[in-house]
Amino acid sequence: MRRAAVIAALFLTTAARAQPGTAPAADLEKFHRVAISNGLITAQVYPPGENEAYRGTRFDHAGVVFHVTYKGQDYSTYWFDRFVTDPRDTGKYSGGTVPACCSVSGPVEEFGAVGFAEAGMGGRFLKPGIGIFRRDNDDPLKFPTLPALNEGQRTFQSTKNSATFVQSISDESGYGYHYVKTVRLLPGTAQMVITHVLTNTGTKAIDTTVYCHNFLTLEPGNAHITLTAPFAITPDKPFPSEFTAVDGKVLRYLAPLQPGQTVMRLLTGFGPTAADYDFTVKDTATGFGQRIRGDQAMVKINMWSIDTTYSLEPYIAISLKPSERTRWSYTYDFFGPGDKP
Repeated sequence: MRRAAVIAALFLTTAARAQPGTAPAADLEKFHRVAISNGLITAQVYPPGENEAYRGTRFDHAGVVFHVTYKGQDYSTYWFDRFVTDPRDTGKYSGGTVPACCSVSGPVEEFGAVGFAEAGMGGRFLKPGIGIFRRDNDDPLKFPTLPALNEGQRTFQSTKNSATFVQSISDESGYGYHYVKTVRLLPGTAQMVITHVLTNTGTKAIDTTVYCHNFLTLEPGNAHITLTAPFAITPDKPFPSEFTAVDGKVLRYLAPLQPGQTVMRLLTGFGPTAADYDFTVKDTATGFGQRIRGDQAMVKINMWSIDTTYSLEPYIAISLKPSERTRWSYTYDFFGPGDKP
């Protein structure tokens, strides 16, 4: 925590010249990052640990990926102008500035809190991918308050086209796990695969959900974005007709979102198997897009978009008794003009 405080202080000093407590989004380039490539796709992965870019308590600290680029199209660049440098800031997105909880891009994941209710006020609960925290409020959806009580041990390794993140936690609360996450760009194809192996090494069950917040930056305003699913898309309430329309399995954006405008809905209509975890997002004006597949059944889908990003968020459920293990993966196929999705 002392190291993180020093890093935060350095960035506060730099950012204060423009806006106290914030820094330009491009300053994230100054943090520790590793480039990987398969010759077709390039990406920047941000390891946890020394000089860590993401220090919030919302998203998994492993596998933060920026600037996934194919044929010159950056699929995951900055969707915000500035970010708050204080990792304790869990405020709201405002005027192009994001709090520390959300200053990430690309395919980044969030796990639901584990053991929050059982902990009681002041007790210990688990936020997988980050660590053990002390409960200090009554809202399990609120991002945990720093400092973390236990972040376990982490290691990181990379090759030319892959990066592997490992975290092991053992805690007095009874929660414990061994977590391996690998981001790999497959040779000879415009494809990225993210694999996970989570083992419950504690004495308590781990029951949670996890989703990938696919911050996608294909086109400002999302004016020509289409989402195609293998099932008839049914929103929890009607979409705003001036911006979007649903036609069976296809969702279309009809007009660009302006700064301050948001389109967000829960999507239903999917079935109980992994076959429905198969989406194609395309910018019909440029021909660039990506296909997103998962190998687990979904339990929920949230869709969120503002003028600078489009995010499809499919959730899966995880339930592990002590000593049990689970695996899941996401596959991203990138395509451009002339490519077959």
